[in-house]
Amino acid sequence: MLLMASTANAAVSGAAEYDVLIRQAQAGNTAPVLDYLRQTDISGASAERYVNDWIAVASWAGRSEEVAGVYARWSPEMKLSASANAIAARALRNLRRWDAALDAYRRAVLIEPASAAYRIGLIHVLADSGRDGEALGAAQLLLAADPHDPKRMLALAYVHTAAKRYFEALEVVTRARDKWPEHNQVASAYMDALQSAGLPYQALALAKHAPGALSAVQLRRLRGDAGAELVRLAFRPTTTEAERFKAADAALAVYQVLLTEWSGSTDASVLQQVERVRIDRLGALTARGRMQEAVAEYESLTAANVVVPDYALRWMAGAYLYIRQPAVARGMYAQVLSRDTPGTAPAADDASGLFYALAEDGEKGKAAQLADQTAADLAPTNRVLGSPSRVPSDLWASAQEQAAQGQSFADATPEAQKRLEALLALAPGNSSLHTALGSVYRARSWPRRAELELKLTESLSPRSLGLELQQGFNALDLREWEHAELLSSDTLARYPENLQAQRLARLVEVQNKAELRVSGYRGLSSNSPVTGNADRGVDTVLYSAPIQRNWRIFGGAGWAEGDFPEGRGHHRTLRAGADWRARDNRVEAEVSSHNFGYGDRLGVRLEAVHDFSDYWQMGGALEKISRDTPLRALRGNVTADSVTLSARWRASDRREWALSVEPMRFSDGNSRLSATLLGKERIYTTPRVFADFALETAATRGERQDVAYYNPSAAFTVVPRIDLSHLIYQHYENEWRQQLQLGAGLYRQRGFGSGPIYFIGYSQRVRLNDVFEAGLGVSVTRRPYDGVRERIVRGTFDISMRF
Repeated sequence: MLLMASTANAAVSGAAEYDVLIRQAQAGNTAPVLDYLRQTDISGASAERYVNDWIAVASWAGRSEEVAGVYARWSPEMKLSASANAIAARALRNLRRWDAALDAYRRAVLIEPASAAYRIGLIHVLADSGRDGEALGAAQLLLAADPHDPKRMLALAYVHTAAKRYFEALEVVTRARDKWPEHNQVASAYMDALQSAGLPYQALALAKHAPGALSAVQLRRLRGDAGAELVRLAFRPTTTEAERFKAADAALAVYQVLLTEWSGSTDASVLQQVERVRIDRLGALTARGRMQEAVAEYESLTAANVVVPDYALRWMAGAYLYIRQPAVARGMYAQVLSRDTPGTAPAADDASGLFYALAEDGEKGKAAQLADQTAADLAPTNRVLGSPSRVPSDLWASAQEQAAQGQSFADATPEAQKRLEALLALAPGNSSLHTALGSVYRARSWPRRAELELKLTESLSPRSLGLELQQGFNALDLREWEHAELLSSDTLARYPENLQAQRLARLVEVQNKAELRVSGYRGLSSNSPVTGNADRGVDTVLYSAPIQRNWRIFGGAGWAEGDFPEGRGHHRTLRAGADWRARDNRVEAEVSSHNFGYGDRLGVRLEAVHDFSDYWQMGGALEKISRDTPLRALRGNVTADSVTLSARWRASDRREWALSVEPMRFSDGNSRLSATLLGKERIYTTPRVFADFALETAATRGERQDVAYYNPSAAFTVVPRIDLSHLIYQHYENEWRQQLQLGAGLYRQRGFGSGPIYFIGYSQRVRLNDVFEAGLGVSVTRRPYDGVRERIVRGTFDISMRF
């Protein structure tokens, strides 16, 4: 009996101590009772109480894993309370163990079937786990059982939100707010619904009048969402760029306030929002065109090991592309594209970004392949909910247009033309396709055809940025200077940060600069009867900046010399004149002074060219002391006057033929008639290498041969040639090419029979920043003169500068 009393007293004492531990846990000190429960033998009459308490206290301590572990261990062996099952269900929901959470809530509902709270918990887990049909049915039944319970209505709204039916959720919560305007949970849910529906500003305005409705964490998130909404507005198409800038500036102002307010905080939830705001701020900076700042902030984030989400990586890829770092941009676009689902809108958008990054990084062939693959991944039609028939896909049309554009970038202009014309046959009202086709016509050397195509687009979208830009570029090709300037001013005023608008403005600026041209040659090993031995020469001309757009005045000087059997000949020239350039016409007139050892002589030249169409051009020139007068003739005080007539037929960028006829009258009574036919045909094209087949034929008839200079009575030349061009390097306006020419033909001269002609030439050309171009080359020619074979080795150079 004494032992039994002692045992009973110990049990009472232990229960009292346990109750003290529970009261401590309720006050917030959960560690002692948790340690006690972990070490206690769970058995006997108190086992169920211990397990129920353990689940509750571990939940108070935020230990979801421990709650789940205890529940998994003991729930199969004992009947736990409805409350313990519900607490375990919440912990399992936090751990995203949906099936276990559903089982726990169902046990709680079986124990207390009248409890709406447990049924609401069950509905939440169904919605969270993607069982939308079950969740929606259960929520509707629960609400129908008691339509006057606000929590049941909020449960229905939660189901809609989980399924991303944000406006349905907002409609339900709005009805709840109308019934219970003072209910805190309803007010909080209404603000959440506004936030989810993309209306964070409205939610934030309500939060200011209901300070207790949202927690500090929720309020910080809502303020961040308000800034993010402004960023989204900054990326939407508007009438002018200025409107987008207002939204971006407003977002930047919001973020500045938030970052200032939250600076220095060590609270984890605050730091999380600071990180989120810094990431979203990247979008505002890029929308505002402050790309360097965006790049600096992004690099600061990555240096701090912040994981930047894909939506921000897209912004930054665009920023790197904008500041002309396409290699970085292509890596970022490829990264996000690898995580996209093929055939979806995000994949198409990211592929489009990668397309431009590849093209601008000089990988135009890869860009064209990517565009073709993207277009192939998309279906031409979509099925619309509620419609029995499929409708054309805008995404597919855009991808097809870009695939055609890729062919143009890769210099496959005939294929680009073919594709765009086929697309326009399907969608004749698509203004973007018309604009793209106009661009391809320009690339094919058809500016007038492009002009007509772009005119058609004006009736569809007269203020389209793409249309105006293409019209501006085309106006420059057509020498419509005033029109180009007007279009450039308008596009730059409306979209000052647009790169293509800046590009057009740059080309207009370059067009209005002065120009210096210098060319020269040096005979490295030559004994030509035409140019002499040790021959060399330089020609320089300086054009003024345009005067009243069409006029330029110019001045220049030239010098040439060479050795002949009768002595060294030289020719020094000074010239001045005016150049008039307008649509379809170009006229140049000059007076010149010539000195070749017999005092100064006055020369005159008048040259005119008229474009009848994209295909036909005619020209003519009158010269007193012709620039084609042989140096050896000048050495003997013989000058020549000439008339030149020319015609050119250019079928496209792939085919061209030109014919010129030049009768010359020499001051010694001699005369010469020359005719030259030049043609080229593209035979091979890749993005970096192309080859042309060229043919040069010439016929000459001279009246007298008893003269010192070379003047065959009749001669005929035909030289087929292959011209190869290789793009070594390209970065935007900077380009470096090498060219190789290989030719073999026949020269036939009356009285001396026929002989072969061999030609090889190699040159390199560079173009820099639109204002500098230079070439340097060397050529070797083997050919007969009066039956004697000569080898001519010559170096050439030319420079063009605008300033």
